[in-house]
Amino acid sequence: MEAIAVEHVTKRFDTVVAVSDLSLHVEQGGVFGLLGPNGAGKTTSLRMIMHILAPDEGAIRVFGQPASDRTQDLIGYLPEERGLYARMKVREVLVFLAALKGLSEAEASVRVHEWLERLGLAA
Repeated sequence: MEAIAVEHVTKRFDTVVAVSDLSLHVEQGGVFGLLGPNGAGKTTSLRMIMHILAPDEGAIRVFGQPASDRTQDLIGYLPEERGLYARMKVREVLVFLAALKGLSEAEASVRVHEWLERLGLAA
């Protein structure tokens, strides 16, 4: 099964074409990398796959479903820059992100602690 299918996707910002007729397929369990210089459309492509941005043309499917808010929860995305407050501690960022997904702060704190312990990162 394909984890990600991108078919003839184009994204424009005013007169700038950020992504032009991109097609790619990533099989479930596969590893895929996007390489290219700054401005090549890598981040824009990932943001469309994550349904942060919508393509102007083409179609994106994640595990056989059209990219949507629902499919965001099926895949992970870690941008190069964390894009949050530079002085936030990792634990605080994880609790914040969990709260964005609907967990209470108390439940998020418990789960973050459990996972950090499990992964040997609690210290």
